[in-house]
Amino acid sequence: MRIISLFLLLNLLLFSSICCSQKREKIVIDYSLIKTQNINVQTDDFFKIETILPKGYVKDGTVDYTPYIQQAIDANKNIIMPDFPLMTTGIFPQSNSQIYFQKKSALILKPTADIRYRIIALHAVENVKIYNPRLIGDRDKHLDTKGEWGIGIDIRGSRNIEIYNMNISDCWGDGIMVIKTINNTRSGITKEKLFEVENIKIIGGIINNVRRNGISIQGGKDLIIKDLLIANVNGTNPMAGIDIEPNDNLNVLQNINISNIKINNTNVGIDLHLGNYGSRAISKSTAISCSNISVENSNVGIYIAGFRAKPDVQKIGGYFKIDKLSTKNVKKPFDNGKLFDLYPQIQMKN
Repeated sequence: MRIISLFLLLNLLLFSSICCSQKREKIVIDYSLIKTQNINVQTDDFFKIETILPKGYVKDGTVDYTPYIQQAIDANKNIIMPDFPLMTTGIFPQSNSQIYFQKKSALILKPTADIRYRIIALHAVENVKIYNPRLIGDRDKHLDTKGEWGIGIDIRGSRNIEIYNMNISDCWGDGIMVIKTINNTRSGITKEKLFEVENIKIIGGIINNVRRNGISIQGGKDLIIKDLLIANVNGTNPMAGIDIEPNDNLNVLQNINISNIKINNTNVGIDLHLGNYGSRAISKSTAISCSNISVENSNVGIYIAGFRAKPDVQKIGGYFKIDKLSTKNVKKPFDNGKLFDLYPQIQMKN
């Protein structure tokens, strides 16, 4: 669990008291608020996974069929999930592929004691489209109490990724992770195989009842995140709807556009945390735009973190823009730590 960097003792005590209230009562989801994209996908020639399931397969998501699912993914560029749920320990799509979920399709994670998991892992791949993914984690059935890194969709060192109309729930950690790193990638992936994280589209749907963050962005270029409802994020800090937090200064945060996001019942709506982003050698830069953001029933709407003490880094250039922020039943619509004039320009209007 990371320790949120705060700087004046008063702010430290205030935010610590906010973050320590990890148990939040779940709100009931108003599904009429969920936006979906009307995308016409021709699936007539998509491979049907049920055709290779073992004889007598069940349709209630209680039997682990991971080897069969992965076999279908490895052998076919385009697959269609059966119109019933399947249990899995996690799958790895290949490059230049499409996965289509039908109305009753779902991937249900097999309960695990592992501190890390990913239901769909996009590791060092490119040109992947996933439609209507319904992913259900093991939050209520997790076999241990440790860790905070069970992820619905884990995007690592990948590019040209499109995800539409998701329904991700009950993950032990984050709904979605976006990062470039060799750490915790699929076996056999080397650093040389990683792509720059760029051209990522996450559009339409809901992320609900995850423990750490709805979406974690640790780095990327040309990211579009829009038309989402993120609700009931609680369990382990920072419990943000969207957390923008690079883990080192090798990451980039360029042309990130977040729009039409409804966040309900979290600790923080949007958390910008650049404590590890600055560099002594070069002036890092950001370009992050957030528009039409609604935060309800939360402690903080927008939180701009900073540094415990002034670090020996160059000023971070660029900007973090917020346009059209609305809050309801939020203790502090905006809060920030000690920035020492090292953060990019913060622009807020409407």
